[in-house]
Amino acid sequence: MLNLRKHSFLRRSNMFGMLLRLPFLLIPKKMVIPILSGPLRGKKWIVGSHNHSAWLGTYERSQTLTFLDKCKGQKIFWDLGAHSGYYTLLFKTINSNSTIYSFEPIESNYINFERHLKLNNLNKVFLIKKAVSDKEGSFKFARGNSVGGKLSETGDMTVPVVKLSSLLKKGAIEFPDVIKMDVEGAELQVLEDIKFILMSEIKPIIFLSTHGKYIHDACLDLINSMSYKITPIDDKKINGAREFLIEPPSL
Repeated sequence: MLNLRKHSFLRRSNMFGMLLRLPFLLIPKKMVIPILSGPLRGKKWIVGSHNHSAWLGTYERSQTLTFLDKCKGQKIFWDLGAHSGYYTLLFKTINSNSTIYSFEPIESNYINFERHLKLNNLNKVFLIKKAVSDKEGSFKFARGNSVGGKLSETGDMTVPVVKLSSLLKKGAIEFPDVIKMDVEGAELQVLEDIKFILMSEIKPIIFLSTHGKYIHDACLDLINSMSYKITPIDDKKINGAREFLIEPPSL
């Protein structure tokens, strides 16, 4: 399957890449089709719920392969910034008896996620329509393009925000084996909030997306202070990467 994002001349910002994507505009956004290739091949997917690469089977290929390799056999997964459920579906595909807690505050993403769960008959997935941070309450949120929504004082909507540490203490969620964190700038706050987990005997594997140089540096400094192993995923060098595999020292 051709990966339209792999080569610069095929990307959306290039005229040739734009022309290649024109036929996709003819596909109704609400149409449900089977994913064409990759580890989720055959799973049912809503065309307009994410980038077209999701149903083509080429979405974040490097990250996907690393995720599958490290997550096989794991039981409890936190999907923080779950969008329409791509990584939740991946985790369930290789760990059918697992329990997943997925957090997604944007209504349209939440609705698509709910439908993906029903279309693919997935159970033991607890979808929570809230954002995560180191504070609780209702806060402004900038929805952006649905992929890049984030907590922001100038946001165009208000969303409920929870602390993962509080949910754990209440018994509302279980301690994770794996965390995927793509929270658009709130990653340092979330890491600080769950620092006690990272320093416990459990020590989960983390797939971390960082946003901006300050957040990138501060998150890696915090993780280094706990002696975790850091492996860049989307670039060979740590300074050039945005996405990381974070593994406990024993792994």
